[in-house]
Amino acid sequence: MSELPSISVSVKAAIVHDGKILLLSYDDSADGGCFHYNLPGGKAIEGEPLRDAVVRKVLQETGLTVRTVRQMFVVEYVPGRFGKDLGPQHKTQHNFLAEITDGRTEPRFSDPRDPDQVGFEWVPLEELTDKVLIPQVAPAVLAGLADSRDVLVDHAQVGRGR
Repeated sequence: MSELPSISVSVKAAIVHDGKILLLSYDDSADGGCFHYNLPGGKAIEGEPLRDAVVRKVLQETGLTVRTVRQMFVVEYVPGRFGKDLGPQHKTQHNFLAEITDGRTEPRFSDPRDPDQVGFEWVPLEELTDKVLIPQVAPAVLAGLADSRDVLVDHAQVGRGR
């Protein structure tokens, strides 16, 4: 039997407050990239539930305390089908709606700081599609915000068999 492929699993959080969504800004033009935005988040640890990974990564990247509301959509990146724009590894990005739990809305940089990250911006939702997000998920984020379904069926929802 052949070995299973390695797939990178990441999580992202759409944090909306007062009609604005939190974006992290990056400038990796020195490495051949460009100025762009991302939702806060990052790689899940093997064995870590995705909802827990969202809470951990948002706290790590922004200092904000959140809870996940629901998973909105998943992005799959297969290098052989999309060139190597996002690197050579097969990836899935699980995008969640999250809400701030303690009222604090002022993000802070991680420690140690990502050298490519240059800031944070609360962007009005109506301006989201004007921003360069990598990957280009703005339309899916807006559609996910308009839909109330949770697309993640996890252990708590499945229940236990007899």
